[in-house]
Amino acid sequence: MLLVTDNLFSSSWVEMDCPNVEALILNLSSSDYALPSFIAGMKKLKVFTITNHGASPAKITNFSCLSSLPNLKRIRFEKASVTLLDLPQLRLGSLQKISFVMCSFGEVFYDCVDVDIPKALPSLQEIEIDYCYDLDEVPYWVSHVVSLKTLSVTNCYKLSRLPNDIDNLSKLVVLRLASCFNLCELPETTSELRNLRFLDISHCTGLRKLPLEIRKLQKKLKKISMRKCWICELPGSVVNLENLELI
Repeated sequence: MLLVTDNLFSSSWVEMDCPNVEALILNLSSSDYALPSFIAGMKKLKVFTITNHGASPAKITNFSCLSSLPNLKRIRFEKASVTLLDLPQLRLGSLQKISFVMCSFGEVFYDCVDVDIPKALPSLQEIEIDYCYDLDEVPYWVSHVVSLKTLSVTNCYKLSRLPNDIDNLSKLVVLRLASCFNLCELPETTSELRNLRFLDISHCTGLRKLPLEIRKLQKKLKKISMRKCWICELPGSVVNLENLELI
């Protein structure tokens, strides 16, 4: 199902009954947009995409209508202004992947909330954040999504750090941090990601070093992509990574 609005749209929809819709795409051209309440009735919805074609990120509100969708597996926001704290509070039990492309998050989403993250997002396997220019820190709750297998934060030029307790992500297979120029180092706890197979730090030109104990990843880690990481120092323990292929 495709819904299109322009910059004159008032965000006031006529109530629609669409119980069998499995994929919904909203194409916007407005600066503010409240999600229509009838989305809550789309009980079979599996894929939800918002794409804003306006000049700047559109502020999205009324996320609560997504919290009653038992089959929602994928969400994608493109050029939207959202608060990352909204996501775990929705308690989306079936959500497997969420993507943020060219989004704006503001400055207030790092605060902790009283939400049991593993219970709120028990099925989430992939988080993708790309070209989100105001992101300077990955929010704390990401490191509590224990089901996560892929964390991709790319082209986020202000990103300076990852959560120190990233080692909670015991199932993480892919950690992609390409073209995050302001990232200076990885947490030492990265070396505790025992299922990590691919680490992509290519074009992270400000990265100075890898964790000293990276040798602990010797059983699973197969590839480190570090193109144009000119100043990054490799610790001596890299020689213990028997299956490693540097790119």
